[in-house]
Amino acid sequence: MSPSPDDLAPASQATPQADPPVEPSGPAQVNQLDRESHSPALAQALASEAIPAKVLTSEAEDDPSRNVILYTAFGFFAMGVVLWLLFAWSGYKEKYSQLTEGWHLGGTRMVEITLVREDKKNLACASDKTFGDTHCGYRANGQPFGANGEVDAHTQQPYNTIKNELFLGAGLWASPALPAILPAERFTVVCNYRVVGVAKSVALRWSSTGTFNPVDQSAAIGTLTDCVIPQ
Repeated sequence: MSPSPDDLAPASQATPQADPPVEPSGPAQVNQLDRESHSPALAQALASEAIPAKVLTSEAEDDPSRNVILYTAFGFFAMGVVLWLLFAWSGYKEKYSQLTEGWHLGGTRMVEITLVREDKKNLACASDKTFGDTHCGYRANGQPFGANGEVDAHTQQPYNTIKNELFLGAGLWASPALPAILPAERFTVVCNYRVVGVAKSVALRWSSTGTFNPVDQSAAIGTLTDCVIPQ
C-alpha cells in the first residue's frame, strides 16, 4: 500500500511541542515562598529586629518640639529675671538718688528747690548732732536748739528739689539775692549746694503745727549759697 500524503510530510512541519512552564520568580512568588517557608516564630523575630529599640529612644530624645518648648521656657525665665533686676534698681535709684549723681561729701552742685514762702517757719528738723557750724532748729526731744528758736544762716531745714530729692540745707533764707517779698504762689529757687555730711537719725517737720517724724532714708546735709529765683 502506498503511504498517504500526510505520512510523507517533512519532519519540520510536525506539530510543535509546548515548552515546560517556567516558574515565576517575581516578588509575589518570593513573598509566597517566604510565607510558606518561614515559621511564625522566625517571622516575629525578623519583625522585632527591623526597628531597633535604640533608634526609637534616640528619636524620642531628639524630638525638636520638645527642645523648642524647653528653650522657650528658659527664655521667658531669663527675661523675667532681667526685668525684676531693672525694676528693683529703678526703685532703689529713685529712693536713694540724693546720694548719687554728684551728691558726695565735699562736693558742690546746683540744685533747684521747690518752695512756698511759709516754708521758712514751717520746715524744720530735729537732731542733737551738729554738722560743722550748722545744726537743726530743734533737738531730738523737740525743744528748740537755740534760745529764741529763730531760723538763721546756721539752721538746717529739709527741702525737696524739683526732682523730689530730699536733702537738708542751711543758709537759703539768708541769701541776699532773694527779694524781701517772696512770691505768693509756689516758686523755685536755684542755689549752690555744698554737701558737708549725711544724716540718718533725724526727724523732720513739714508744717509749723505738725509733729516730727523720723526719716526712713539717709539725707544729705549741707549749705546753700548764691540762691536766686529763676527769671
